[in-house]
Amino acid sequence: MSDINESPLVKPFAAVFSRDCGHILAGLEGLNSIFAEEPDILSPEFPVVETAYYEKEMGTKLRKIYVSWPTDRSPEDLVEIKLAAMAWERNHALDGRRLANLDPGYIFSGGLVLSTRKFRGHRLPLGRGLWGELTLNFYQGQFMAFPWTYLDYQRPDIQVWLMMMRQAYMAGLRGDQKSRIARRYD
Repeated sequence: MSDINESPLVKPFAAVFSRDCGHILAGLEGLNSIFAEEPDILSPEFPVVETAYYEKEMGTKLRKIYVSWPTDRSPEDLVEIKLAAMAWERNHALDGRRLANLDPGYIFSGGLVLSTRKFRGHRLPLGRGLWGELTLNFYQGQFMAFPWTYLDYQRPDIQVWLMMMRQAYMAGLRGDQKSRIARRYD
């Protein structure tokens, strides 16, 4: 008979996007409040050019940032984090339209997981009507995409930032605090 082991801690991560820099910053502040800390790694803004899916709700010329926080958490926390992010989006909507989209997930040694409220065949139930998706697999020193991986997560310029986040996480697992120096885009 095998023993049940505790899940390893994971690095909290999110993508935040909007058409307005002020709304991105407000979304980031909302997430900082959820995590009760400031981010350790914050990417520059990237244009959302891979999809027009959100334009009807949020407008055109969307911009997106990728951010992580320094305190590792249980992967089970993702449900409450996603629910809090969805509540923030509702509370900061205008006429039922989100001003910013908050997409929390986590980074772990094996890749990157996103949370969603939309079911697809490759997503696993997390509970409370939410699903988890392994969006990127970490294999042979790099992130590998799946057929369902969002196109922006496949971009090399974005993966540089995701890799920094993973390296900070792995340094923390090794106890190498010097490698966990805050990296921030100004």
